[in-house]
Amino acid sequence: MASTTACGDDSGGGEGGTDEAGEEGGTDGSPAPEPGAPAAGWSSDYADGGVGLSCDDDRATLDGKGVPNVSEGERALYVGFEQIGDNQNPIVIGFDGDAQQFCERHETEGPDGRAVGLTWDGGAVAYLVYTIVGGGSSLEGKGGWLSAYAPGAISGGGPKVSVVGKVNADTGALDSASFIISVKSDGKVNSHNPRAAPTVLEDGSVEFLGSSAHKPIDANGQASMDCTDYPFDTRYVLSEDLGALVCASSSNCAAELECEGA
Repeated sequence: MASTTACGDDSGGGEGGTDEAGEEGGTDGSPAPEPGAPAAGWSSDYADGGVGLSCDDDRATLDGKGVPNVSEGERALYVGFEQIGDNQNPIVIGFDGDAQQFCERHETEGPDGRAVGLTWDGGAVAYLVYTIVGGGSSLEGKGGWLSAYAPGAISGGGPKVSVVGKVNADTGALDSASFIISVKSDGKVNSHNPRAAPTVLEDGSVEFLGSSAHKPIDANGQASMDCTDYPFDTRYVLSEDLGALVCASSSNCAAELECEGA
């Protein structure tokens, strides 16, 4: 079963980028959206900020570092990031017993990327959540609801945003991915951080819970929600393949496609 630790480890260099807080100010307003009911059989683990690891690490070493992992029977998946010079790359490692089956890097380009949490039921699919600090990485173009760091007319930069990925649990390959960003009033990307591992809901859809530094992206993928106060605690529900948005909600915001009960 999954560990429930949430230990972060920012050693070996931190993620770049600059966050900008919401312009509205204030801390009063509507509460964070309520999470949905998780499907039976799925286990999750998450470490705020992620944990550094290496493809050379064995299971005992990974466990000692507190790397987020889920085990089902003899099989186990671990997620984190490797530090290569000044760059960070997200990694998923699969084991069968003590034998490593794969170690996959999901991006190796310039932006710092980390895998910080996962959800798995022991089957062929696992869902991961990442952070990334810029565009131009291999996490883009994977057919998700938002397939780029700065989609359409939105312009980029270096703030840290989130990505939800669907991964082949037998090979570690990243099959699809969707970015979750916020948008400033000037049309530039701003930070949107995860608060937990993804959750697979009873209907098979995938839930992301986050915290946005500015107004969170709305269902049209090109503009922010209509927000008043800060903070912006968010809930996004994506289709099973991550290709479509089911609904999205945030504290202190009105969204085009509000989640029921939010």
